Amino acid sequence: MIGLMSAPDIERRVLHSAFFAFTQATLGFWLVNGLSEAEEWRRAGETGGWIRALTLEGTSNAVILALFYPVALLERRYPAAPGRWLTALPVHLVASLAFSIIHVLSMWTLRAGLWPILFDRSYGFESMMNQFFYEYRKDLLSYAVILAILAVMRAREEALQSAAAARTDARRDHVVTLRCGGRELRLPAAEILSASAAGNYVEVRTASGVHLARTTLAALEDMLAAAKADPVRLHRSHLAARSAVREITPKSDGDAEARLADGLVLPVSRRYRAGV
Repeated sequence: MIGLMSAPDIERRVLHSAFFAFTQATLGFWLVNGLSEAEEWRRAGETGGWIRALTLEGTSNAVILALFYPVALLERRYPAAPGRWLTALPVHLVASLAFSIIHVLSMWTLRAGLWPILFDRSYGFESMMNQFFYEYRKDLLSYAVILAILAVMRAREEALQSAAAARTDARRDHVVTLRCGGRELRLPAAEILSASAAGNYVEVRTASGVHLARTTLAALEDMLAAAKADPVRLHRSHLAARSAVREITPKSDGDAEARLADGLVLPVSRRYRAGV
């Protein structure tokens, strides 16, 4: 299978998409936490607390966003991936401590500068230092969320690249590439007779047997079409090669049944019947 993007290009896309997702999550936490804290102060009799609450949360979230890229660059060198945890975990535990120290000191600096301007008062440093371990627990969660988002986005990007490469292979070589367990199976598109959805998998039938592939029916249909195999959708859960359909039997409810070259009978829903 050919690769469509270089590793640096993929990592750049992962970085950008992960930062965008983390920014959206951070903005959500900022609004929820800030407004919740403001509501607590309002119930305690304080007026105008929403500005201070949003500023309080905003200074913290702004620093965490600024720390995203250093964490991402470290994660690229020490990925928290299966098989690499023994090396990566100690590095990230130490890094999470540095992350928290920088976060606490930076947000205090911001607050110390903003409080006299916005609220005509100073911001106390001592109380924050006394709560460092409380802050560290929250920062450890933020650090873990960054690692998780990077892992999810990398898996998503690799899946997109794999699907694009599979379509290219289908167009060029008329071969359908399937992931079956730990194997990568390459089948000539002309050998595939039918396929049926099976939860998160698809049962792909050929004259020689059935293969359980980790894909979707729509993705398989796309690859078969790219390979010029002329797939036809019979039902939302079933498709077949048009050349494999031997007989269509109408049913009284408007649906039908299709008998294939290997003797298998599959349902044909009225939605797809006209195209068979």
